[in-house]
Order: sequence, then structure tokens, then C-alpha cells
Amino acid sequence: LGGLVTVPLLLLVRLSCAWAGAGESLRTEIVLASYAEDLSWVSAYVGKERIDVTVYEKGQDFPFLPGVKTLPLPNVGRESHTFLHHIVHNYDKLADWTVFSQATPPSWGYQIGSSTNGHLPDKVSFDDYVQPFPHGRDSMFVLNAATEFPRGLQITRLGMMKQGLHEESSDLCPKLGADGWSDWWFVKDHPHVTLAASMVAFYHRYIALDEDDGKP
Repeated sequence: LGGLVTVPLLLLVRLSCAWAGAGESLRTEIVLASYAEDLSWVSAYVGKERIDVTVYEKGQDFPFLPGVKTLPLPNVGRESHTFLHHIVHNYDKLADWTVFSQATPPSWGYQIGSSTNGHLPDKVSFDDYVQPFPHGRDSMFVLNAATEFPRGLQITRLGMMKQGLHEESSDLCPKLGADGWSDWWFVKDHPHVTLAASMVAFYHRYIALDEDDGKP
């Protein structure tokens, strides 16, 4: 299908990447985009050697978390805005390894309409993202969904829909290739449908830097 846009963890929910070469004594920073989520799970990483935690809060209630750097942000742009804000404002002092994530407690699976989705596929844990340079790679990036614009058709990694898959892995794409994905599905009131035109316009204006012809 034309106009295929791959979406890592449903609108850039979680990824890890490096800004320095692999080596000893690397500093890791967990950067969370929060809107009044339960942040109690973060305590498991507070105080760990060479791990810092930063929370950007877009909700009205400003949480106090011992050992966590918490900063307010206006409620615009979803998590992608939070991640880009962090990169731009810390460009010269980024950690050797940075984990970007929504602040929802990480857990398996995704269900449409639920605010408690942990967005992790089968065979992948949050600690997999925290570990710098897994298998010598300079990033930890798992594709869990893809959307075809402008129609808003979507496809989902099977590891997000079912647990215990013997052929699933933590690789960028499913180990089974095309067989590791669901059938294409469509929900008429999903944001990828209702906001498809504005998403395509954003792509042309800020990414492709060309004229918006209504097509990807």
C-alpha cells in the first residue's frame, strides 16, 4: 500500500538511543512524558548507579518524587513534543544513553481506548531499553504498529496482541517478517483517521519540506 508510515510503539511511545560511543561508566537518563500518570513504578530506577530520571509533567498536579527531576511543560504536542523539547534544550549535555517513554507504567499490550496501555510487545521489557548498547547496537527501537495515510488503515505487531509467541523477539521488526503482523484494521473515530489530513499536512510542511498535495 502506498503512503505507509511506520509508527514505533504507537506515536513514539518508547525508544532508547545513544549520543556517545559505547564504553564503561556510561550515564543513562530515563525521560518520561507525563500527564498525571501513576509514577510509583519509577522508584525502581531512582538511586541506581549511573541512572538519572527526568519527568516532564503536562498535567495540572505537579508531582514530587524524591530523586527525580520533575519539570513542567504546557500540554501540547503529545509525547513527541516532550522528547524533542528534551533533546533541543539539553543538546550539549545529553546522557550517553537516553530512554524516552510515556509515563504510563510499562507493561505488555495495547487496547484501543485504554489509558493504562503499557505498550510493550511480547518478549520485551522496559529494562531492555534501559540497558545501553544492547547487542552492540546504538539504539533500542521496536516497531509495533504502522499506519497507511491518508486512509488511516493500521496494522499491529502480533506480539502486542498475544503473549507467549515462540517466534517473537525484541528486534526492530517481528522475527516472522510479514507473518508477525496482524491484518489491516480500521476504526473510523481513531485519531489516525480523524486527523489524517493534518498529519499529512504536517509531514509535508515540516518533514518533506514540499507542497502538500494531500498524499504522503
